Amino acid sequence: MKRIGIIGFGIMGESVVTSLLRHGGKYEIGILEKRGERVVFAMEKYGLIAHRNIRTLMDNSDIVIVAVKPQDISAILGEMESSFIAGEASMIVKGIISIVAGKRMEVFKKRLGVKNIARFMPNISVRVSGAPVGVSFPEGIDEGFKLDVLSIAGALGTAFEIPEDLIPAFTGLSGSGIAFVFKFIHALALGGVSSGLSYKNALHIVTAMFKGTVELLEKSGRDPVDLMHDVISPGGTTIAGITALEKSSFEYTVMDAVKSAALRAKQLEA
Repeated sequence: MKRIGIIGFGIMGESVVTSLLRHGGKYEIGILEKRGERVVFAMEKYGLIAHRNIRTLMDNSDIVIVAVKPQDISAILGEMESSFIAGEASMIVKGIISIVAGKRMEVFKKRLGVKNIARFMPNISVRVSGAPVGVSFPEGIDEGFKLDVLSIAGALGTAFEIPEDLIPAFTGLSGSGIAFVFKFIHALALGGVSSGLSYKNALHIVTAMFKGTVELLEKSGRDPVDLMHDVISPGGTTIAGITALEKSSFEYTVMDAVKSAALRAKQLEA
């Protein structure tokens, strides 16, 4: 059983826990969280081990997942650094996975002197083990650590191994992109409402359509533009709707949204 220590039990930390626990018996999970009510919640709802401090967590973890907000990472690294320099944890922790937005792996390597480090970029569909997870590694890591990291990423959804320089692009497309999809789903449902459906029914129809669309795209192996032409008929309903979308430069707007999110992610890299 792999021992996983998670620093930070916010939205992402809890989402990671729910995914890992679906692989019952494979992971023993401990957490470190500064908010008392969240610690109680983690213990009562998920039966997690709550550690008093970073040293205790590292002493009882094979892999540590850092899932705190960027503004909190400096203090966390300071506490971890003290343990590593003192030789209290360097031989115990197998490696570190960072889910800290905007923080490059080099930050951890310089402060902690660790070789085995990985970086994740998931999105909130981690909650249902359905997230695309961007995974980056530095050179020279242990092969066993890499396999463990990819296994953890697979528990969260689908792992995509990418160079760290492409993490901002992955963030714009997937990390932020899920919000764009939610907005599109809401807009489609509102379109159904404007055409006479209740919002509840329209939303059910849209979500069912999305599920079917993704399954068709995956199973057909065809390009989405190619499949789109199977729906469009001359002078029909679909071309009327496509025309309305293009009046507002739909494709450009979506492309610009992803590019803008990716650019902002790159600006935040440190």
